[in-house]
Amino acid sequence: MRAARAALASATATVAAVAVLALAMPAAGCRRPDDRAAIQERLHGKGAAEVVREAAAARYTPPLDGRLTDTQVRMYLSVRERECRIREAAALEAQRQREAAAGAAAGAAADLRAAQELRVNPKEYAWVREQVLEAEAAATSQTLNQRMAAGREQLLARMRRDRDALTDPERRAAAEREIEDWKRGLQASEPPLVPAVRANVALLARFREPLARLRVLEERALAAAAGLEAPGAAGAATVH
Repeated sequence: MRAARAALASATATVAAVAVLALAMPAAGCRRPDDRAAIQERLHGKGAAEVVREAAAARYTPPLDGRLTDTQVRMYLSVRERECRIREAAALEAQRQREAAAGAAAGAAADLRAAQELRVNPKEYAWVREQVLEAEAAATSQTLNQRMAAGREQLLARMRRDRDALTDPERRAAAEREIEDWKRGLQASEPPLVPAVRANVALLARFREPLARLRVLEERALAAAAGLEAPGAAGAATVH
């Protein structure tokens, strides 16, 4: 019985670690060559310090309920895609000049540049991005919890079978206590989502495909920033 619980705990830790690594991967750029030259020209025309200074002057008051709107998610997708294009343009320029530090500096404020170019309030975008990341993390946790719940049900079923096979009253009572302790521990380890996060998770579920395409673009740009040929980089993609 203890061996089965140890096996489940080990599998749970492995899956959770993979999820954390996936969530921790940094955002990068994407490939949209149609206006790369114009983006590079703007990179040279306005420095990162100026971009940051202009963004700092923006004002935005987040909604008290913490809930995203359909319009804000679409704005997030647009700015993130634009940010992708800016980051890739900076990386390619750095490779051309063989100056990685220059490319990193040029792309440092890519998110703010993208927001400015699309006439989006950078403070609102930053807030939306935080809510999106929080909701995506919560959705990943929900998926993990669902998978682990199925494993826990299998473990409990096995524990009950082992209990039912016992003929000694004391050992049977000890097994029953162990089952109850296990169930109480499970209930305490799964706090419910707050209403705002739950609502944002539900909203993002409607944008599953655009968000997935955005992740593909980011992976392709990671390869481009490293000077590698990105898989499937022949065609341009859009996340809208």
